Amino acid sequence: MEGQRNAFFMQPFNHSTMQPLHLRFLVGSCFVLLLALSSATGQNLGAILAREGWTVQQVAPGVELRQRHFTNLFDSAQFITLLAVDLSQTNSRIRFAAAQQFGTNQMVVPDLAEKAGAVAAMNGGFFGKEPTANSGILKIDGKLLPFTRKESDELHFVGGSAVGIDQGGQWHFIERPGASWPDDWKEVEHALAGGHPLVLKGKIHSEVIRTNYKHAREARHVLSKHPRTAIGVTTNRIALLLSADGRHPENAEGLTMQQTAEVMQALGCDNAINLDGGGSTTVWLKGQGIVNHPSDNKKFDKEGARLVRTAVIVE
Repeated sequence: MEGQRNAFFMQPFNHSTMQPLHLRFLVGSCFVLLLALSSATGQNLGAILAREGWTVQQVAPGVELRQRHFTNLFDSAQFITLLAVDLSQTNSRIRFAAAQQFGTNQMVVPDLAEKAGAVAAMNGGFFGKEPTANSGILKIDGKLLPFTRKESDELHFVGGSAVGIDQGGQWHFIERPGASWPDDWKEVEHALAGGHPLVLKGKIHSEVIRTNYKHAREARHVLSKHPRTAIGVTTNRIALLLSADGRHPENAEGLTMQQTAEVMQALGCDNAINLDGGGSTTVWLKGQGIVNHPSDNKKFDKEGARLVRTAVIVE
């Protein structure tokens, strides 16, 4: 199986003006895992790792976009977008941006990304009606921005986990310590809270594989198929930003939370968390605009971007 290593991302370009990528997924070591997942779900998740069927584009040195329209993944049509960033390349950086940095509470992802000087971007964390930047911790360049420390009981999962990046560029994934976030996460320079943890230390989190929940709102959020956004990192330091379009059964039905976790695990993520999804799910590239199908306008096109508070940006 070792010969399958690197099969998903490896030198997709030979164009003289583009540097080829050497993005390294642990495909071989995931093979047994994929068989187990396929058996458990009745799906061939190996198709996620297959090189065939994906459109591939190098966005910048160390940054790659992959997209695929599946006719039958998890028993439905799916449209998956992946931004992969090789963290071993010093000129490839992921950071977080907030509308509050630019004098407003909400912006669409394209505007926020352009203001932040990004080459690519994806929507970020959850947010509510109150004028704060994020549900759960938000930290940019060592500075804490206003955030909601505790949600209502029926929304306890919002802000339930976070990703952080320390001064040395190492990534950290944690669950919210208790019912509310503390005042700071001192070990990291950048932090963004999301929702449910998906994969921690290589294992799918127990909270996303349950079949019953105390609150109907969480049950609908986890068990129904929706547009999804996730962020994770592989053991060999490839950051993955994933969007799965949804709410269009004929083109892209969307994923349950467990299915999202299974996809991230199959792609080799040792750690991954769920970010805000639904109508917020948006992926943007410099010079091209939105490249997925945001659902807020109820059309399968590029025009349905929602106002958001935060974004994950690739510099």
